[in-house]
Amino acid sequence: MTTLALSVRALYGLSRGTQAALSVAQPLLAAVVASAATGPPTPGRLLVAVLGATAGYLAVFSANDLIDARVDRRGAEQRVAAGAFDIDGAGDRHPIATGRLPYAAALLWVLLLSATALVLAALISWVCVVLFAVAALLEAGYCALATVTPWKTVLSGLMVAAGAAAGWFVTTPEPDWPVLGLFCLWMAAWEIGGRNVPNDWADAEDDRPLGIRTVPVVHGPRAAGIVVACCVAVTSVAGVVLLASRAPGIGAVAPAGAALAAAWGLLWPAVRLLRDPGPDAALVLFNRASVYPALVLLCALAGALTGVPAPQVP
Repeated sequence: MTTLALSVRALYGLSRGTQAALSVAQPLLAAVVASAATGPPTPGRLLVAVLGATAGYLAVFSANDLIDARVDRRGAEQRVAAGAFDIDGAGDRHPIATGRLPYAAALLWVLLLSATALVLAALISWVCVVLFAVAALLEAGYCALATVTPWKTVLSGLMVAAGAAAGWFVTTPEPDWPVLGLFCLWMAAWEIGGRNVPNDWADAEDDRPLGIRTVPVVHGPRAAGIVVACCVAVTSVAGVVLLASRAPGIGAVAPAGAALAAAWGLLWPAVRLLRDPGPDAALVLFNRASVYPALVLLCALAGALTGVPAPQVP
């Protein structure tokens, strides 16, 4: 493999490219929900939003490895040895920790991506700039609390909610607070119960000797199972209720699709995890939950194309 290919692979792994690409669905869902009442944004505005969201998510995921490099380096051997499929494993996992990417190069990559995301966010709305900054600060706080408290998972949920909410302002500058609040609850619960805690569950044996405090490590599988079950239930219900409330603009396809996506991506793997509380089952939930927003987005777009047209904003 050439030096260029190795560098691209390392940067892709640092940025968790697959997860970052899937994450773009989150703000796009907010845009679809908002446009159900206001009408869709212009194609140019939507393109700027997609590019900005992509740069933002690549930056945030890269920053996570950048901040955690010292801890990751201590556990690099165990993590590389893990053999179960992980959707985050495309490219080189933790390339700074394994020495495949210099720290300075990773820092430059994060700065370039962050600057790009901020410029593109500013072209959309100052609110998007604020939400990106809030998400970045929450990510930094989450990493700083790695060995302090297991309930840093709440910060992870808030971070995802803030980033996803930026998509609302691609469509309209006017927030519908009850709807936007339900959307943020939906995204936060999904992140905590579908991705964060299951991922920590899968990594529990690696995290314990490193002093990383997570819900599964500190409180055990029973408490982690309660968190997962509650958050997955909230996510499943909130998604259907939210999209059903926008049915005049996106039809019945979206809430029905959200229910099916929740059953496949969240509920069934969560039940399997509770029955067999091991790392493999936790990774199945994490992998499927990672795809859940993209599946719901496809259903919402299908509903928007086949549903009753939304009123146009003058």
